Amino acid sequence: MPLPDPHANEKTVELDQDKVKLLEEAKAEILAWTKHYNRLKLELIQALGDATAGTVDGEKVVYYRPKDQYAISRLEVDYPDLVEHFKKMEFREVLDVAAFGAQHPDILTKYRVRAFVERAT
Repeated sequence: MPLPDPHANEKTVELDQDKVKLLEEAKAEILAWTKHYNRLKLELIQALGDATAGTVDGEKVVYYRPKDQYAISRLEVDYPDLVEHFKKMEFREVLDVAAFGAQHPDILTKYRVRAFVERAT
């Protein structure tokens, strides 16, 4: 038995069907071009090998330089026992959103984030 829709009673407005169709088509094109871009990018990265820049007619056109960031999640998966020895406790100050909202709901509501989500195609 499916769960009831938690948003069944939300406010709705009728949209232009053609614009929604154009949006869906544009998204499909974006995904197709993104795949194409990623394939080409991977080919260029492989062509760079250990070089940090690539040229066309002697002019630098792409860069693949190391950054001061690390793939920590992959490091933890690949070397769990070793990584364990270098972990430390860290304490952070964070906003108690629930408590703030209980005291100042009118202010917090102005900062509510909304997500634009299209139906799955």
